[in-house]
Amino acid sequence: MKKLSFFAAIAAMLVGFASCEKVEPTALETSDLNGTTLAGYVYYTKLDDAMAPEGKQQFEGKANVIIEVTELGADDKATGNVMLVTTALKGGKFEASIPVAVGKKAKCKATCMFQQENYDTEVKLDDADVKKVMITYKGEANPTLTYGETVYVDIIGSRVGATNDPYHFNP
Repeated sequence: MKKLSFFAAIAAMLVGFASCEKVEPTALETSDLNGTTLAGYVYYTKLDDAMAPEGKQQFEGKANVIIEVTELGADDKATGNVMLVTTALKGGKFEASIPVAVGKKAKCKATCMFQQENYDTEVKLDDADVKKVMITYKGEANPTLTYGETVYVDIIGSRVGATNDPYHFNP
């Protein structure tokens, strides 16, 4: 009887091992992760020939948006991990994938510096004149992103100088 129960135990063990299937782990692809995206438009204040504001105008030229990404800890304080993400404007719009870890937040500082023709006062030795010149603008937005979300922001450029007046350039 002991031999029979011993052989039954061995047979059950062999059947148990034979039914085990070896499963390979699947690879984690970056496409499997939800993306965190920062997107928006870049604007400036358009002036008329009397130097009066005509309203907000979308900038459609070539420029880059530089995004400084600071990872935040559970207490919403910076962890010290800072990354730079750069994206080009396309038709006045930008969109960038922001590296944010699962369950984390990131504070972003999106900056765009660009040149656009606009009306400006040109001071001559004998008189002042209003004419169109290339103006340099700089805008900034400071959103906070959570893993997996898409945030839209507007960057509104403020005048920092004119190319014909380099002494008044104020970056």
